[in-house]
Amino acid sequence: MNTSYDDIWTAFLNNCKVSDIDLPQIPEKMFEYIKNSVMHFNNRFRTTIVCDDDLEELSEELSNDYLLILAHYIRLIFLKNQRTYFESLWQPFSKDVGLKNFSTQLNSLKSSVQEQERTIDSLVMNMEDDFL
Repeated sequence: MNTSYDDIWTAFLNNCKVSDIDLPQIPEKMFEYIKNSVMHFNNRFRTTIVCDDDLEELSEELSNDYLLILAHYIRLIFLKNQRTYFESLWQPFSKDVGLKNFSTQLNSLKSSVQEQERTIDSLVMNMEDDFL
């Protein structure tokens, strides 16, 4: 049995809480987040997992370790998109709204991205330790 999109999205929601208002509300947008995270996952692990939007599943069954890592990749992409959106939206107005506040918010987003990257690295390392 292959891993379903519902399994992936549930793992993401259970492990990587984000503001409900910022979450995509239509399936197509959720699918985009899943497919993008699978691309990052495939790059990291040199796998060739394929997404099937019609069946709403991956081409194979993921272990719990891989499912957790994939969920965290969704969060990483989510945070990077938030940072990019914030920069592009507010940077032109940063002097008007106060440079200190803009810098503080931007640093917070950058810190969240770095923390998420460290979390993924830690999960990968924990998985590798099982093989030693």
